[in-house]
Amino acid sequence: MDFYAEQYFSCWGSIPDDRKIYHNAPTYYGIQYNHSGEFFLSVNHSKQIVAEGSCVFITHPGAYFEYGAINNKPRHHNWICSYGDRIKQYISGGLMPLITEPSIIKIRNPDKFLQTMRGIITLIEQPIMPPRTILLYEDLLLQIYESQQKKKKLPPFQDVVLKNLISEIMKHPEREFDFNEAAEQCHVTISHFRRIFRILTNMPPNQFLIHCRLQNAAYLLLTTHDSIGDIAEAVGIGSPFYFSLLFKKKYFISPLEYRREFKGISND
Repeated sequence: MDFYAEQYFSCWGSIPDDRKIYHNAPTYYGIQYNHSGEFFLSVNHSKQIVAEGSCVFITHPGAYFEYGAINNKPRHHNWICSYGDRIKQYISGGLMPLITEPSIIKIRNPDKFLQTMRGIITLIEQPIMPPRTILLYEDLLLQIYESQQKKKKLPPFQDVVLKNLISEIMKHPEREFDFNEAAEQCHVTISHFRRIFRILTNMPPNQFLIHCRLQNAAYLLLTTHDSIGDIAEAVGIGSPFYFSLLFKKKYFISPLEYRREFKGISND
């Protein structure tokens, strides 16, 4: 299956303490992601705009870009540059927003975005690039698209309850959470609670909890030698079989295959 024949990757990288200033008229389409730190951006010699934290912009042919660190202060810079007919489809479909003046998109879920970029880079650097690379790249573009969508505002007390709950789930996804109790704190029914939870996460609460557990599992697969059963238990999914089922549904690959592929472990 020649799934990615119409897309090619030209350059990529991740510099946690990048202090450079870049001046270029690109020949490729680049996803430029600033995970942390302050930086500036100017397009076609326009006035510079300054941003900080998890932000992304697209560099592309037909424009001149200047961007980089401010006052030699480090920033975490990540980039993936690509070209090919598939990119043209992303542009025409609205998934890849091109700019002719400074425009920066704030990323809603920085850790997920960074993890996706790292996953793509890992796959690109393999001797034979797997088709899954393109699926992850498209997921990255969807995250950018979703970050641009405006969210409805919640009453302040509900906003506080939900953000505290989301923060706890992200920090400790292995725990059990009582969403009925959280709904009572927000003075809404459980069905309405699911709707307002989606406003902040794009997922209902149980799905978000599983999503965080699987993200944690993916991290443990790459950073430990623990068994699949131990990792399933550690992230709060007791059954290794159910864990593997959920993991494959999310990542299109089994936990063991994920570990082998992303760590470059041979099947021999």
